[in-house]
Amino acid sequence: MQDFLDSFDELINHAIEEHVDAVIFAGDAYKAREPSQTHQREFARRIRRLSEAGIATFLLVGNHDLPNAESRAHALEIFRTLDVPNVAVGDAGWFQREGHVPQVLQTRAGPLQVAFVPWPQVSHLLANSEEAESASIEQLYKLIERAISDLVAAQAEHIDPDIPSILTCHLPLSDQLVADNSGSELWMQSGTVARVPLSALHMDHFDYVALGHHHNAMQLNSHPPCWYSGALREVDFGDARTAKGFVTLEFDTAKPRGERLSGSGAPRLHEVSGRPFVSIAVKPRDADPNGEVLAAIGERDLTDAIVKVEIHVDRDQETLLRLSEARRALADAHVIAGIRTFLPEDSRSPLPPNIQPDASSPIETLDTYLKLRDVADERRARLLAAATEIIEESEAVGA
Repeated sequence: MQDFLDSFDELINHAIEEHVDAVIFAGDAYKAREPSQTHQREFARRIRRLSEAGIATFLLVGNHDLPNAESRAHALEIFRTLDVPNVAVGDAGWFQREGHVPQVLQTRAGPLQVAFVPWPQVSHLLANSEEAESASIEQLYKLIERAISDLVAAQAEHIDPDIPSILTCHLPLSDQLVADNSGSELWMQSGTVARVPLSALHMDHFDYVALGHHHNAMQLNSHPPCWYSGALREVDFGDARTAKGFVTLEFDTAKPRGERLSGSGAPRLHEVSGRPFVSIAVKPRDADPNGEVLAAIGERDLTDAIVKVEIHVDRDQETLLRLSEARRALADAHVIAGIRTFLPEDSRSPLPPNIQPDASSPIETLDTYLKLRDVADERRARLLAAATEIIEESEAVGA
């Protein structure tokens, strides 16, 4: 927590010292949907500093900010309830109250138009859709994509081209670059979500597109600039592949839309300092693996780092491995996230002699497996019936 707060303070200090006009927070203030009072207090302290400095701040609601029950308030709603000066909240409630129009932040340098898409809640997006009631999963995803595109298009219609504008969305995109660099957010999602293409965002109506959700920083488009700023710090080792920080940009209001972020005002990633994540993997070749393990650890600067070590050994090497020596070699680390040993995978047990995989149907093979596991006859019959239904449905779809 302290590492994240230190990085957040770098952002806050930069904003105040550089006299920025606005801060766009693209969602996911907390890791958990039900944040502790301490987490809420520390986040609020920093937003208050921006407010007191006269910096317009826009807080977009991400999936981590939504409650587990739909009737509950989301984690950022308190800022609107208290009417915190210079702070606006982007959630589905805005559209219910105001219609599908962007918000306008009044900054020290003039107005800034902010169109937005919070984390898509299907119940809100498709509330009046008769098609959704009988839609398959694939059809439902298409309906969600269309609803998001329509939401952006409706806001784009109200954009004044003579005033700087930003689109900020908390979304997973379907583009390959995102799939390759998504980081830990993939396993932190609950269930499946619809991924939308960049084309659904009508980006040509905006000067800049600020995306939230994925934890690794990446630029997806240059005209107009489109960025995932990523998390301020690594959540785990899955996020440790790219630089961490926040994106800074400067509008030239004298230029027309599409040219306001050229030259020195172009968006760039402003990196923050932080504790490094170090991953060490070693596969010793010597019969005694300890020397190679210690050498691999010694090659890395572990000062104040968060470290994990993976050691791949065979069964003979495992008997000689001294993990206590490896742990002592990691004394300079701030935290040892783990020292894991990996053995060669055991081959699977062969099927019984009377079963030929190429000749047996999937149902026959499953039946044999269930019998070998001594599954009760009644339960085995139910499982086989369910498997038969799944296979028949799959074949019907394939046809």
